[in-house]
Amino acid sequence: MAIRPGRRLIQCLLAWAALGALPLVARAWLPELTLAALLAWLGAGLAGALWALNDARRLRARPMPIAERRLPAALSVGVAESVVLHLHGQGRDEHWLVADHHPADDPHTGLPVRVALAAGKPVTEVRYPYRPTRRGRVAFGDIELWRPSPGRLWEGRCQVPAARQVPVYPDFSPIARAALAVDKSTARFGLRVQPRSGEGLEFHELRDYQSGDSPRRIDWKASARRQRLISRHFQDEQNQTLWILLDGGRRMGLPIGELTAFDHGLNAALLLAWSALRLGDRSGAMLFSAEPPRWIDPVRGASGIHQLLKGFFDVHPGDHASDFSQAARYFHRRWPRRSLVVIVSRLQPEDSDDLLAAVRLLAQRHLVMIADLQLPEQESARHAPVRQFEDAIAVAADAWEQQHRRDLQLRLRHAGAHLVAATPEHLSERLGQAYHDLKSSGRL
Repeated sequence: MAIRPGRRLIQCLLAWAALGALPLVARAWLPELTLAALLAWLGAGLAGALWALNDARRLRARPMPIAERRLPAALSVGVAESVVLHLHGQGRDEHWLVADHHPADDPHTGLPVRVALAAGKPVTEVRYPYRPTRRGRVAFGDIELWRPSPGRLWEGRCQVPAARQVPVYPDFSPIARAALAVDKSTARFGLRVQPRSGEGLEFHELRDYQSGDSPRRIDWKASARRQRLISRHFQDEQNQTLWILLDGGRRMGLPIGELTAFDHGLNAALLLAWSALRLGDRSGAMLFSAEPPRWIDPVRGASGIHQLLKGFFDVHPGDHASDFSQAARYFHRRWPRRSLVVIVSRLQPEDSDDLLAAVRLLAQRHLVMIADLQLPEQESARHAPVRQFEDAIAVAADAWEQQHRRDLQLRLRHAGAHLVAATPEHLSERLGQAYHDLKSSGRL
C-alpha cells in the first residue's frame, strides 16, 4: 500500500516548525529557560513522530475496502452511459478520493472525485458519465481509492481489483428510432412506395375486394363460391439474400466529422441490413481489404441484426489498399446463389479497372449495387465562391476529380451496377430506397 501525508500531518508539521521559534525567543529574553524550551520542542517533535508512525501502522492494518463497479452489458460509440461505483463504508465518517481506471478516450468523466462516507450509510454511490469514441472492446481497470488513516495524518492508496472488458457497438439509436417509426401496414421506414410492375410478387392471401384493387386480381372462382368479389393479395417475395461487402482498406480511415468513413459506411450497411431483415429477406456481410476477410453467413429475422453487430463491432480499417477484384473473386467462389451484392466504399478515379473487373465478375451471377461514400467537402466545393486565385485552383481541381468520378460511375452503370452516391448524412436513406425499388420491381 502506498501512503502519502494527509492535510492534518502537514498542519502539524507547520505548527511544530513554528514552535521551533520558542527556544530562540527564550534565549533572547529568558536565557535560563532556553534548554527547557529546546527540550520541550524536541519532545513535541518526538511525540508527533511516534503518533505519525503509529497512525501509519494502523492504516496499513486496516482491511481492504470493498468497491464494486456496475456497467451496461454493452456500450454504443458516441453515446454517454452512466458508470456506477458502490463504495462500502467501514463504520466511520470519512472522505475518500475516488478514481476509476476507465478507458482513456473520454477525459470528461469528472474523476477523481472526493466522496464523503457516513458512518450510518453502508453503501455510498458514485456515478460518472463515460462516452466511448471508438468501437471494439474497451478495458476498465481497477478502482483506485485514497482513504485516510484513523488519525487523519496519512492517506493510503488501495486498488480494488475490478478489471473488465465491455464491447462498444456502433450507435444503434438510428435503427431504434427507425423501428419506432415503422408503418405497421407496410413495415418500411419512410420509404416511398413505387408503382409495381406485377413482377417480384408472391401470393399472400385472399380478401374481400376493395376499391382501388386491380380487376385482374379478382379471383372469380372464389368470388362465385362466396357470392361476393374476392381479390388476391400479393406481397414482395421473401427469403431473398442481401450481401454487404464493406471496404476495410486504409481509404476508409479518413475522418468525416466525429467518425471515420468506415464508421459511416458501417452504419449505413447495418441500417440497410435491418431493412432487409424486416422485409423477410436474409442478410450477410463480408469485410474485404483485410487479412483475413471477415465473413458472416446470412441471418434471418429482425433479431439477426444483433449477429451482424457482434460480427463487426470490433473491426477497423487497416493499412491495406482496397482490392475490389480480389474481394469479388473471394465472394464469387464462396457464394454461388443469386443475391443482391452491395459494395460499400469510397470510390476513387484510379479504381476504374479494378472495380470494373469486380463488377463484371459479380454481375455474372448477382445483382450488384455500389454505395459510394462522398465527402461533404466535395459537395460544398461545388458552390464555393471564387475570390482568390487559390480558390480558383481548388475549384478547378475538384471539378477535374468530379468529372473523372462521373466517368467512372457511367462505366460502372454500363457494366450493370446500380450506383448510389451520397454523403454520410444521406447514404442510409438512399441505399434503403434503392433496395426497396429493386425489390418492388422484381429485379431482386
